[in-house]
Amino acid sequence: MPSRSRGLWVFAAFFLLLLCGGSAGFCLAADTIAIDVGSVYASNSGKEIDPSLVHIRGKLEYMFDYSSYRLLDRKRQRLSEGEKNDFELPDKRSMRIKVLFVDEKKVRLYVRIQEKEKKLLGTTLGLSRGGMVLVGGPVYESGVLIFLISAD
Repeated sequence: MPSRSRGLWVFAAFFLLLLCGGSAGFCLAADTIAIDVGSVYASNSGKEIDPSLVHIRGKLEYMFDYSSYRLLDRKRQRLSEGEKNDFELPDKRSMRIKVLFVDEKKVRLYVRIQEKEKKLLGTTLGLSRGGMVLVGGPVYESGVLIFLISAD
């Protein structure tokens, strides 16, 4: 390989390394985002709040009228623009999230919640990167489910 071509390849490799922040792994594209889905059981039996929910206690109490909140499950998946993923929810329900749009500040998601073949909710959510949406869900045991959806 002529030295000029070799120099060009070395420069290209160095440039990619800078773009990746010096990591040895693969670069994450700007249109890739981490989707986090949490399932919270809210009820009026007791007055406890799960320690992992303390940082959003004010939001939960403002939006919902329950005295107890317990995190049942939390799942995280990295998706690119145009990709979708199914998240298993309590009580044989599921949530499909499709990433419609991502940039450095905003995210647009299509969210569908269903129970078996019955669609319970289908909506488009827009949020800031790092933001969170709380969705009041269906009846569960002696309370309800609340779904936390965030995108980083």
